[in-house]
Amino acid sequence: MSFLLRYMKLSVIKSIAPLCAFVLIFSACSVSQPVPSQTQTNETVTSSGTTQTVESVKETVTPAPSATIPAELASLKDTHIKIIHPWTDGAGVQFSRLIDSFNRENIWKIQIEESHSGSVSETARIFTDSMETSDRLDMVVTTPEYLAVWNDTGYTIDLTDFMENPEWGMPEKEKKAFLPAVWNTQIRKDRLIGIPVQVNLQFLVYNQTWAKELGFDKAPETQDDLLKQLCEAAHANNFDTVKENDGTGGWIINSSSPVLLSWINAFGGSKAWADDQVTINQDETGEAFSYLRQLTEKGCAWNSRVASPFTYFAGRQALVISATLPDLLELEETMSFAKNKDEWIILPYPGSEKPAPVLMSGLSIGVAKTRPVNELAAWLFLRWLTQPRNQAILAEAAGSIPPSTSTIDLMKTFSEKHVWWKTATELTPSGVMLPALPAWQKVRPVLEDGFWQMLQPTPIPVPTLMEQIDQTIKSVP
Repeated sequence: MSFLLRYMKLSVIKSIAPLCAFVLIFSACSVSQPVPSQTQTNETVTSSGTTQTVESVKETVTPAPSATIPAELASLKDTHIKIIHPWTDGAGVQFSRLIDSFNRENIWKIQIEESHSGSVSETARIFTDSMETSDRLDMVVTTPEYLAVWNDTGYTIDLTDFMENPEWGMPEKEKKAFLPAVWNTQIRKDRLIGIPVQVNLQFLVYNQTWAKELGFDKAPETQDDLLKQLCEAAHANNFDTVKENDGTGGWIINSSSPVLLSWINAFGGSKAWADDQVTINQDETGEAFSYLRQLTEKGCAWNSRVASPFTYFAGRQALVISATLPDLLELEETMSFAKNKDEWIILPYPGSEKPAPVLMSGLSIGVAKTRPVNELAAWLFLRWLTQPRNQAILAEAAGSIPPSTSTIDLMKTFSEKHVWWKTATELTPSGVMLPALPAWQKVRPVLEDGFWQMLQPTPIPVPTLMEQIDQTIKSVP
């Protein structure tokens, strides 16, 4: 066990903390006895405000090192660190509680001060603005693509030295527990730009009960299967006795860039973001757009009047919707409120012959370039957050996948209660992670606009549209 973890877990060393805490800050403390086994239980807050218990974390008996406090640690006392994040609802509440716990327990009296923006884009704007002032933020929770930009411009630091430090770095075993596809997005030009804290998946939500009533005993695995089932659901709603649901029943059109990229990926288009560049002008993009256009023309996909699809799904006005993991806690609540007992499952987007690998994204934490003492304090808080029990608390509150396999193993109770989460963990190992490329910031809006043009009454021919998208992306600074 590293020096850092040995002295941060006050709950594990209660017997020696009163004697050593003061000395730890200013000088040295040599301890030779082993760390006793401990079992810790934590409650998490769901989006509905209820509490759940995270699986107990058992510490194995580990000989404590005899170490001299590095000079850098002695200067940490009362350092204030400012972090901004996009979490709201249950995840935001739980992150605040984790911060409170760290502020109370860390022996250096480091104080974390949080602010939240409600969205990744707003978080990025606020962080960027602070970099031009004397009052810089110290840490940021965002997507790797933003961290890539900021690391290139010198706003954030390379975490490699901290990671590899023998005293307060991350042991190789702990590092290897991170999902490889997720960890690899944190590396840019041999620099460690961030540490992953949350993994999200893009998928379809499928009403299994309704599908069986329509005559389908098997969930769709191919694009042809999906088209057939969507069109049958639309036909059922158009020709039943309820006039209010006419024009509904299939897939609710979703033109957000993560959904469009998922469709492109399902048509074999993941090469669009290979080799550290993004090239949307490819046959697979055109095929994906043409397929979605076909769904619309057949009346098997429709535009909803409100942004949230959950009420429509609960009212059997959509057999299938596009969603992400954090959506599903809200969907559970919506189905419960509507007293809808239908069984639903999550599915990967269908390929031409079999389901495609799910598209994954995530949130990471970066450390701003400020003062050395602030950077070290920020790193110590970040290392504390990477402990499996803390990852599990955040993952349960958000409904997301933790970035480490060791944390997934702690969430058995959550997995048993939320079957969709267990399915998501099974889809994750084969998932495709979007690379941390700065180009995404200009690609996403252009892609969304191109799809909107594809849905117009007189659409632009696909080859022409693909060329226009490509040229527009190249023209954006």
